[in-house]
Amino acid sequence: MKNILLIILFELIFINLGFSQEDSTILVIKTNFQKWQPIIDNEFENYPKFFNYAWGENYQFDKWFNKKQDNDSLTLSEAVSVIEKKDLGYFVNVDYYSFSGDWYIVIEYYYNQEEQLYFIFWRMNTFYAKEPLTVEKRLYFDTNSRIIRELKSVYKMNTKEKIDISFMDKEIDYELILSDMSFYKYWKKEK
Repeated sequence: MKNILLIILFELIFINLGFSQEDSTILVIKTNFQKWQPIIDNEFENYPKFFNYAWGENYQFDKWFNKKQDNDSLTLSEAVSVIEKKDLGYFVNVDYYSFSGDWYIVIEYYYNQEEQLYFIFWRMNTFYAKEPLTVEKRLYFDTNSRIIRELKSVYKMNTKEKIDISFMDKEIDYELILSDMSFYKYWKKEK
């Protein structure tokens, strides 16, 4: 009986330590997120932007450009902005456009100074539902690149009025290391 109580006590302590460690990681992520907000608000327009255009019968071809293109045979599929701050890491904003116009996704990726992903704020406006929706998702990562918290909210489009209806969801695309993102070599070349 004494051994069982010791085992239960040990498990409770271990579980509580795990939760407090997770909570402290999320607190650090939220603090860094808050530090980024005034930088994004004030400096976003001054940083490099890259545009991925697609073409072909099934949009099977694509190419990155460092300027918007004025060419009717090209269709914008992604627009990327990058902010680098020595003390915070990297902020990457990616706008994804559907070729049909049925959805639009904006993803904010937050990478630390070692170019490791620690937070994603994902938003989608979609018409693939009974009524137009805005879906928000947040993914929090620990230092081992594991998701430690995942949040999802669904609203009437462009409002904060929560709604509970079915819709065609989309997966969150991400790379755990910044250099694995598709635009990275173009951005590095421009720096």
